[in-house]
Amino acid sequence: MFANDLFKHGRPDPNPDNWGRTIIGNDVTIGSNATILPVTICDGAVVGAGSIVTKDITVKGIYAGNPARKFRDLPA
Repeated sequence: MFANDLFKHGRPDPNPDNWGRTIIGNDVTIGSNATILPVTICDGAVVGAGSIVTKDITVKGIYAGNPARKFRDLPA
C-alpha cells in the first residue's frame, strides 16, 4: 500500500500537487501488506511483509517492522 496523501488538514487533499512523493529504486523487493509512506527507497533494498516505511531508506539492506528498520546488510 502506498499512502501519499497524509491528510495534513484533517481531510483528503484534492490537489495531487500537495501529496508526498514516493520514489522506489531499481531491484527493490516489497513484501505483502507493507505500507510505504512518501519516502525514497534506494536500489536493492528489501522491505519485509507487513512493514511500515516512514523514513527514507538510503542504504541497501533488509528492513522490517513498524516503523521499518534495518535488520541486515546486503552485499553491494
